[in-house]
Amino acid sequence: MAATKENPIILYDIYSKDGPWSPNTYKTRLTLSYKRLPFKVEFVSLADVESKLKELGVPPTSFNPLFKYTLPMIADPSSDPSEKPTYVVESFEIALYLDQKYPAPKYPIAIPPGTRALQRIAVERVMNAAMGFAMVLLPIAATRTNFMDDKGYEYFNRTRKAIFGRELSELLPEVDTHWVKAREGWEALGDQLELGGKEGPFVMGSQISFIDFVLGGLLHGIQKCEGGEMKYWKDMSTWQNGRWATFWKEISRLEADSSEVSA
Repeated sequence: MAATKENPIILYDIYSKDGPWSPNTYKTRLTLSYKRLPFKVEFVSLADVESKLKELGVPPTSFNPLFKYTLPMIADPSSDPSEKPTYVVESFEIALYLDQKYPAPKYPIAIPPGTRALQRIAVERVMNAAMGFAMVLLPIAATRTNFMDDKGYEYFNRTRKAIFGRELSELLPEVDTHWVKAREGWEALGDQLELGGKEGPFVMGSQISFIDFVLGGLLHGIQKCEGGEMKYWKDMSTWQNGRWATFWKEISRLEADSSEVSA
């Protein structure tokens, strides 16, 4: 049974007062909209992700002891109303599942045939470059007023302190320095990907695919984590002759035409 507006796919996303903000879950949001699959969002406090997935009978999603249970996750409705939906976690696996369950030509393909391995390699390369932004975005998000719920803030700060050995607020004075370093790595990535060339605006030229959703998730996360005047995003928009602003404009078309079902 295919998902319908009356019985849509559920996307489990991380709560913030500003709506979707996580780069990781946004990849799946873009995938669903690109494939024109009706979905609705269930927001979960960051502190409740583990308990929610356990409640639904979903096994651990990671071997990391700090983050055994992670989002995104989707619940794809069963053809039998008496049966549980199919739960799928991790954005790449979700894309593969959706391409198999909802194939071409009726539905657009997120990971084109023959590109699975290349997409995995490209995703890893992008995520490595994106790590440079962690020391910028995490302190900013942790100190924004009312961005998350109270228990989400507590969990966010406690688990990140376990990683960095310092309170995230203590890292704020270093944000600008880390931004400069992150730019170096990101522009090197941009040169490798050759976005915005004669063949089209995406990694595969005119063909949008999952790797573009990964890039779009990071750009979205920068804007949402920063909020306010978004000085860092405005700066990034000028990098490499406006390459990333142009790319974001293309990606944001999917959000403007989202297949999300209103509550």
